[in-house]
Amino acid sequence: MSQKLLTLWRYLRTPKKFKSRSQIERWQKKRIVKHVKHIRNNSKFYAEHWRGIKDEDWQQFPLLDKAIMMENLADLLTRDIDLSEAFDVAKNAEVTRDFSPRIGDLSIGFSSGTSGSRGVHIVSDKEAGNWAGFMLARGLGGNIIGKHHVALFLRANSNNYGTIGSKRIKFSFFDLLKPMEQLQKEVEMANPTELIAPPSVLRYLADNNCKINPKRIISAAEVLYPIDEKIISEYFSQIVHQFYTSTEGEMAATCELGTLHLNESIMHIGKQWVDEENGLFQPILTDFMRTTQPIIRYLQNDILVLQKEGCKCGDARTAISQVMGRSDDVFYLQKNNSDEFEPIVPDFIRRAVMRLNPEIEAYHAIQKSRNKIEIGIQPSNLSPLDYSGFEELFKEKNVRKAELIITEHSHVPSTNKLRRIYREWDHRNN
Repeated sequence: MSQKLLTLWRYLRTPKKFKSRSQIERWQKKRIVKHVKHIRNNSKFYAEHWRGIKDEDWQQFPLLDKAIMMENLADLLTRDIDLSEAFDVAKNAEVTRDFSPRIGDLSIGFSSGTSGSRGVHIVSDKEAGNWAGFMLARGLGGNIIGKHHVALFLRANSNNYGTIGSKRIKFSFFDLLKPMEQLQKEVEMANPTELIAPPSVLRYLADNNCKINPKRIISAAEVLYPIDEKIISEYFSQIVHQFYTSTEGEMAATCELGTLHLNESIMHIGKQWVDEENGLFQPILTDFMRTTQPIIRYLQNDILVLQKEGCKCGDARTAISQVMGRSDDVFYLQKNNSDEFEPIVPDFIRRAVMRLNPEIEAYHAIQKSRNKIEIGIQPSNLSPLDYSGFEELFKEKNVRKAELIITEHSHVPSTNKLRRIYREWDHRNN
């Protein structure tokens, strides 16, 4: 089957909605056990990792993370490839910006490395075709038979897009290594029907009065913060949809109402609770479509927040109210009368920052040390600043007051992801 036919087949086979949780569970059960059986027979690492545990008991498999995966990558893959050659292909592509070279039918790329270490993703043409059909089904918001011009702002192009383009669906790649002023002119000339870009890019286009009128806007590759979502949505007069993706897989997409739903037709997403009472968890991924570089019982280090009520769209797929960001961006502040540290999730920091002044248009917050937080705001000359949000946070969490350093926020969209809240200081070494 050609890649375009495979893409169309996956598009048609992707469920638009699930009516119930039991339907989702039945869909997943059959596919996961079959997938696990195949991976056990073709991956040396997983065969050993799962020794003594039946395929049907896959939820008892020990967890995997990025460090374990990268350390055992050669044996984890189900294809025999030269990793040195693969890494060279990926490195050369990033330098030359020519992403067409591959090894046989395999495409190789690096993650952005925002979690502190770079991962690699290796996919076959078949997997890419399946992925493309799935993402078109979840992202176009219309009929695949109609004409679409999809603009993609990416830090690295992918072979996936060129192979699925057709007379009706055109993909244009906008390289984030180029100056944003140039990219804005190029996208205005293209005038796409769909725009997929990091929220920092969408925000730039909105702030600089970009003259395009897409039918659909999709935020991807970065956390979409409420302050940016509001401005982007108002400028383009439409819902800002989202693809929540990572090197480890395509984890969620929005419905017609703009609610993020986990992509439970292609992966099972378990929960390692951070705060069960408030619905905060780290996802445990089991992707049953990905075979070359299997992702099974993989602990991803983002923090997600469950939506307390089901979505009114009627889809039974799990709804997510917020993607908070990386778990390693949780702030750690020293407890009163103790040498121990209290974890403070990014949402509490965001709320305190936004209470500084109602005129804040953009910001960042960085924990620089055990008792020092840098806060960048835009505009930089806002006055007065209300610190009551931070004072209440320190009191409620029973932690020592941190020194707040106010500076100017500035970020130009590029290959470096925008992270509004993150921790530079490692509490484990202090």
